[in-house]
Amino acid sequence: MSENPIKYHEDSNTYITRKNSYFEKDINVDGNLIVGQGSNFWKDINVKGVLKLGKGTFVKGNVRADEAIIGARSEINGNVEVDGDLKIFDSVKIEGSAIAGDDMHVRPGSKIGFAKASSTIELVGKVSIKEIESGTKVIVRSE
Repeated sequence: MSENPIKYHEDSNTYITRKNSYFEKDINVDGNLIVGQGSNFWKDINVKGVLKLGKGTFVKGNVRADEAIIGARSEINGNVEVDGDLKIFDSVKIEGSAIAGDDMHVRPGSKIGFAKASSTIELVGKVSIKEIESGTKVIVRSE
C-alpha cells in the first residue's frame, strides 16, 4: 500500500495532499486544506477553513468551504459554496453554481453555470457565466 496522500501541519491546522492524489470518498476537514495539483475527487469536499485547490484538480461532487481559491484549469462538476471570498483562477470550469458569502473574483477563460455573491463579483477578461443572481453587483475588467 502507498503512503498516506494527506499530511497534517499542526501549527496552522492545515491538511496538505500530494499532487496527483485520488480520493473516492467524501473529504471532510475541520481546518484548512491545500490540494496538490492534478488531484481527483470523486465525491464532495467539505472544509471548515480555507481551501486551496491546486492547478488541474478535478472534483466530481460539490465543494463547501469558509473561503476558497480554485486553481487554474480545475474542473468541478457540482456546486461551489463558500461563506467568505471565492477566487477562481484562469480556465476553471464549474458546471453547477458558484456562491460566495462575500466577494468573488473570476479570471479569464472560466466557465460557470450560475454565480451569486453577497458583495461583488469581479470578472477579469473573457469569462462565461450562464446566469448571475439578480441584484448582484458585477465589476468587469479587461485583462
